[in-house]
Amino acid sequence: METPSGMRRIARHPAAARTGRFLGTLRTAAVTVLAVVSFPAPATTTVTDYEDIWYNAPAESQSGWGVNIAQQGEVLFATLFVYGSDNTPRWYVATLQGAGDNVTFRGDLLTVGTGTFFASPWVGIGNVQTVGTMAFAFDSATTGTMTYAVNGATVTKSIVRQSWHSDVLSGTYMGGVTGFGAACGGNGRVRVPGALTVTHTPPAIAMTLDFNVAPNSGRCSYQGTYAQTGSVGSIGGGSYHCDVNGVANAVTGNFTVDEIRATRNGWIGRIAVVSPQCNYAGYIGGVKDSF
Repeated sequence: METPSGMRRIARHPAAARTGRFLGTLRTAAVTVLAVVSFPAPATTTVTDYEDIWYNAPAESQSGWGVNIAQQGEVLFATLFVYGSDNTPRWYVATLQGAGDNVTFRGDLLTVGTGTFFASPWVGIGNVQTVGTMAFAFDSATTGTMTYAVNGATVTKSIVRQSWHSDVLSGTYMGGVTGFGAACGGNGRVRVPGALTVTHTPPAIAMTLDFNVAPNSGRCSYQGTYAQTGSVGSIGGGSYHCDVNGVANAVTGNFTVDEIRATRNGWIGRIAVVSPQCNYAGYIGGVKDSF
């Protein structure tokens, strides 16, 4: 995230603390606070991260059947664990290429006929055969449809990420909010960097974002309900307000956050904001500021 020295003002707040109001032209907290002089080129990674263990939807409806997805860019590698006609376990693998639309992937489905017993010296595998095809069509970051064919038998399933643990995001981070909204004034860009503090006792989550970039300073407070689906989280039912330059609730609105990914280094998610001042979509999160 750029430092304040790499930023400039695009809107001034004339004596808001004295008048107790904002000018109507200051349409979002981010525009009121700051905007950057220039923006980086679009990120090269634009595909949703689908890497996870998935199984039949609704959750727990077919325990023992599932598919592992590993992802590198627009390529998925899937391992399918199912049962054969004799009710014994079967493993199939596929490398699936994205269609460029962020939601559909397709490739050949393979089986390996022979291999090396795990306790014996490695002598390789054999009898690799293409037995059919596999395809995914995701309708969200956490749900989708999977179709696969094995030796003429075709199966279509609704799938969902498998969950067994909820991330806890509590901590302090150096981060903020970025986004873009067509009605956000200036060039539509939103960027509010600062210290992000998260208090998270699932399912309740509260966040404060303290910013201080001349000539504006203040705090945005967010509250919502957190849910975990597989390795990604989401925040729903969220509301927020921002106090800017001593003006309480200068900016208010509602928000949701999807595709939250937490690591030991921090967390990030995709935020959507609906506000009387400005509707925008972008990102929220940060890197850990304490360990």
